[in-house]
Amino acid sequence: MRYAAIMRRATLLLLLAASSVARVAHAAPWVVTAEGGAEGDTNVQRVETGPGLDTSRIAGTVLRFGGRLDRKATLAGGAYALGLSTLARLVQISEASAENVALFAGDLRWLHPLSARPVSLGFAINAADAVPITDEIGARTFRNLGADALVVLDGGDDRHLTIGFGARDFVYKENHGFDWSGPAASARLDLALWQPSGGTRSLELAALLAFEARDYASSALTNICPPGAPPSIDCSAGSSLRRRDRFQRAGLDVTWTGGFVATGGYQLTVINSNSYGQSFVRHKVSASVTTPLPHELYATVLAQLQLDQYLDGLVVKTDLQRSEFTSLDDENRSTLQVRLGRSLSDAWSIEARGAVWRDLGGQMDTAFRRSLLYVGAIFSR
Repeated sequence: MRYAAIMRRATLLLLLAASSVARVAHAAPWVVTAEGGAEGDTNVQRVETGPGLDTSRIAGTVLRFGGRLDRKATLAGGAYALGLSTLARLVQISEASAENVALFAGDLRWLHPLSARPVSLGFAINAADAVPITDEIGARTFRNLGADALVVLDGGDDRHLTIGFGARDFVYKENHGFDWSGPAASARLDLALWQPSGGTRSLELAALLAFEARDYASSALTNICPPGAPPSIDCSAGSSLRRRDRFQRAGLDVTWTGGFVATGGYQLTVINSNSYGQSFVRHKVSASVTTPLPHELYATVLAQLQLDQYLDGLVVKTDLQRSEFTSLDDENRSTLQVRLGRSLSDAWSIEARGAVWRDLGGQMDTAFRRSLLYVGAIFSR
């Protein structure tokens, strides 16, 4: 029954958008994308294994399908971009039925330029809801809401600075002690470093700063062990203080576009928490290349190296801070991925993807191992 309800919800989302397309056929069209396929996954539950953990990796077949609707047009003197998407992941193993989850997401951005000034004002709204399909709660299900007031400073076609102020609200359905809400601020600079006139080559830079003040629906933990004692879960004790975290992120990406597209980047995430064991620093270095191949194939290779440093020492072997809660597919770990795609027609293409994830850094006796191979089809119109 739950499966049928989820499918009805996804179908309704697509039908509503399709009816909107029919009603506004004279205006800017919707872009419709749908995908579906199957993958072999060596760790469908995404568990860590090692000493002290009663876990083991389960391999199996996973079915994936979903769709996205995008629309760009003008409204009330400004320009808007709207996106609606759904993605379902179905594991064909009864022991892992909690992994059957569907993600529904939407985002809306509207900007209004000020007359005769290189400034635009607007807002951005985004929402994501991961819901279980077969189980009561499901694995890693969540709801994430965000809203921002935007100021965009336009320095021409090659310079844009976007500043946002807003709020976030996060609900983790498996354990509401990890629910949080609070204000957020961000700044993003997009800059063309090099782009010859009339050329097809360019070098672009994107820099990001973000801050969130997270007020949790739980109490902060305190360290009751004597100074100098090794970090341990036995040192954690409850307190009368409400848990509060300062989430800070800085990132830098450089993209080359020419006969191929290459991107390299670095991201620094720092979380300062008043709860013992929850503060950490994350370094992530990424590089990707997309290039055409013979026989009308396109290939993308992505590599990410992630290193985590726990400021209080490693208190718990697994924690929720390892996940970004934005996707059903991506892991927040070091990874190497290869994708091959080929267009069959103006609307249809096929894709194959292989990926491995690992924990690197050596702070834990536990280990995370996951590999998958995916084959699917994509429709875009």
